[in-house]
Amino acid sequence: MTWNKALYPTNWPEIARREKERAMWMCEECGADCILPLDTRTVLTVHHIDHDPDNVSPANLIALCAPCHLRADALWHARNAAITRAAKRAGPTIPMQIG
Repeated sequence: MTWNKALYPTNWPEIARREKERAMWMCEECGADCILPLDTRTVLTVHHIDHDPDNVSPANLIALCAPCHLRADALWHARNAAITRAAKRAGPTIPMQIG
């Protein structure tokens, strides 16, 4: 899953690092030790609980390892995929002309 950098505050790298340090580089869901940020087996990410990248309140952020982050987002991604599939099935919309 890629992320759209434009949706995040310009200081997101600092915010994310702060959250990871607060969590002591451990997944707050499963407890995985993610102390090595470059170790691809234990990547620590920061999850927006409300899925709003603008909401960087500490109460809305949680440090999760990549597998836990994928699980936390599974229903959200499934819902969005269903909406996308339905829109594609419906085909293009034609704007109404009045007058």
